[in-house]
Amino acid sequence: MTLVKKQIYGAIGIVVVAVFIYAARDVSQYTHSSGKFAACCEYEKSGIMVELAGDVNYDGIYFLSHGAAVYDLFKKAGLDNLAGFKKIDLGRVLHAGDRVVCDMDKYLVALGDVAASVRLAFGMPVDLNKATLEELMLVPGIGRKTAAKIIRLREEKEGFSGVDALKQIIKEKRYNRIKDYLYVGFLPLDREKL
Repeated sequence: MTLVKKQIYGAIGIVVVAVFIYAARDVSQYTHSSGKFAACCEYEKSGIMVELAGDVNYDGIYFLSHGAAVYDLFKKAGLDNLAGFKKIDLGRVLHAGDRVVCDMDKYLVALGDVAASVRLAFGMPVDLNKATLEELMLVPGIGRKTAAKIIRLREEKEGFSGVDALKQIIKEKRYNRIKDYLYVGFLPLDREKL
């Protein structure tokens, strides 16, 4: 089996698992609610996908509208006891592909990025400055050798300023095939300043 086929099957597997988890959460909410099942396709109309982690009862992928904050995510997940959280944490605006880790015991919130495999499964690009060798290999058209070259170049440059920097080590045809799977995001410290 070729590497591309393995990558495609892996991505399909991740999507199936994510859909199963999301559906299981909805069924669980149905059984614990008033008994009425509200069939809804809100995630198809929404603007961003985020992951909530830190509490097994609420962990999962959530779909929110653009401009949604941590507070909106918590409400959508059904988290009710928010009084201990700082308003600044609850007001943090979320972006597509964010991973919100919530510590309900200490009322702490940490933001990060969802795994590259999840990003790719949902049709989102992978951050070229953060991706590991294995994550880069999930991108169709990038094998182990190319991923290693990308990481070496990233270390030499101390980070990429744009995806087009890959043209130094990848031919134009391959670059055009993979460029839409990649992006260069803000460093975490820069993002906090926004």
